Amino acid sequence: MNEPIWRSIIDDGRSDDHQDAGKEQEETKAEPDVEEQQRRIAEKLARKRAARLEAERKRIRKNRIIAACSLAGVILMAVVVVKAAKSSPEEPQTASSAVSAEAQTKDPGKKADSSSAAGKTDPVPEHKVEQTNGMTFVDDILIVNKTYSLPRDYAPGVSEVAVNAFNRMSEAAANDGVSLWINSGYRSYEEQEELYNGYAWERGAEEADLVSSRPGHSEHQTGLAFDVNDTSFGFEGTEASDWLKEHCCEYGFIIRFPEGKEASTGYEYEPWHIRYLGKKIATEVTESGLSLEEYLGITSEYPDESAGEDSSETHA
Repeated sequence: MNEPIWRSIIDDGRSDDHQDAGKEQEETKAEPDVEEQQRRIAEKLARKRAARLEAERKRIRKNRIIAACSLAGVILMAVVVVKAAKSSPEEPQTASSAVSAEAQTKDPGKKADSSSAAGKTDPVPEHKVEQTNGMTFVDDILIVNKTYSLPRDYAPGVSEVAVNAFNRMSEAAANDGVSLWINSGYRSYEEQEELYNGYAWERGAEEADLVSSRPGHSEHQTGLAFDVNDTSFGFEGTEASDWLKEHCCEYGFIIRFPEGKEASTGYEYEPWHIRYLGKKIATEVTESGLSLEEYLGITSEYPDESAGEDSSETHA
C-alpha cells in the first residue's frame, strides 16, 4: 500500500533537516581548524621576534665590550705618554748638569766670570744716525741744533701735519679757557740769517749765539717748530705756559728746550718753543724727563762755541 503523500513530504523534510544539521556540524568542525592555524602563525611570529630581540641584545653587549676595551687601551696609552713626558726633561737635565760640572772642573774660574757678567748693566742701546741730502736723522727724527744743521736750500715751509696738530691743541686749550696761538712758525734760511745777523750787530757774535740760532741751525727751518704766544720770559708761569707744558705731548709736541737742560740743548729754558715729533715719541720724551738730545744721545754745540752772558729773550 502506498504511503500517503503527506508522509512522504514529512520524510523529505526530515531528510533535509538532517542534511542541514550535518553541514552545520562540518562547518563547526572547520572553524576550530582556522583558529588553530592563526594561533600557530602567531606563535611562530612571536618566536621569531624573540629571536631577533635576543640577537640584538647580544650585538649590543658585544659592542659595549669592544668599546670598553678600546677606552681602556686609550687610557693606558695616555698614561704611558704622560709618564714618558715627565721623565724626558730629567734626562737632559742630568746630562747638562754633568757637562756643567765637567766644564767647571776644567775651568774653575768660568763660573765666577759668569756671575760677574750677570751683575753688569745692559749696554745703552745704539741710536740709528742717518745723513741724507745735508740733513741728519737720529732714529728717523730730523735733528737740528748747534751740532747738526740744515742746508741753505732746504725750504719745506710749515708742516701741515704740525699745524693741524697745533690747531687741535689750541681748540682743546680753548675749552679749558686758555688761548694759544702761533707767534712764530716757519723761517727760511735767509730769514734766520737776517735775524741772527741783527742780534750779532747789536750784541756781538758771542751774545747772539745765546739768543738766536745761526742760519741753518734753527728748528724753525724744519717747519716743525713753533713759538707760542709770548716769546719772552714773561710767558713763564702763566696759565697758558702751564697748560702747554702739561698737555702739549698729547698732541705730538715737546717743550724743546726744557728748564734745567741748558747743558744738553745749548739753549736756555724756552717755555714757548715747541717741536712736533708725533704723539708716541713726544710722550716718551716728556715722560722720560730728558731733553731731546739726552733722549737720543747726541750733542748740541757749535765747534767754536764760547760762553756768553745770560739774556732775557732768545729766538732759537
